[in-house]
Amino acid sequence: MSGGAAPAGWWREPDDEEGDAPAEAAEPADAEAPEAGTRPEPRPEPRPAPPPAGVEVSAPCWNCRASVAPRDTRCASCGRARTHVLLVCTEPCLQLRHGPGPPLRLGRHPDWAPRTAAAFAGWNKVSRHHASITVEPDGTAWVEEPEAGSRNGTYLNGARIAAGVRTPVRDGDQLRLGLRVSFAVRLYGPGPGTG
Repeated sequence: MSGGAAPAGWWREPDDEEGDAPAEAAEPADAEAPEAGTRPEPRPEPRPAPPPAGVEVSAPCWNCRASVAPRDTRCASCGRARTHVLLVCTEPCLQLRHGPGPPLRLGRHPDWAPRTAAAFAGWNKVSRHHASITVEPDGTAWVEEPEAGSRNGTYLNGARIAAGVRTPVRDGDQLRLGLRVSFAVRLYGPGPGTG
């Protein structure tokens, strides 16, 4: 290097002295020791690369977890349709997946709502026959309270639904039973706007 010039693409800090002392290689920022009392910033986890164009990636069946190709409308292992709803509740900790067919009943009565009765046993603000979720083969989903209604109400995105009236549920909605039990709704199906 003549005249203290750095090669193209390099940057050189000026020396404190006017001499032509060679520039030291800069250490990467990651190599610096953190100051006392500070934590290094967490690095984001790298995302997996998307599959090349034209390559189909299978996904696990919501019911039996067998691999299902995107072009298949049903699981070859259990015969269930790919279409389903996922309800996620943080308190009580509950995750429910349900596909087309008979409704998924939400409540405390063990005969009427066998999948949720145990989880809601100590939640007196959830009615014994609170509400039901129905998923259609086309990917649409509906919530409905029984004709008699529920004591504490069922809310969809903050608005109370009418008893005995099927109300459409969309991907990203919030479904609430009474004032304390809240579900995040995810829809998975063949149509646009579904997960």
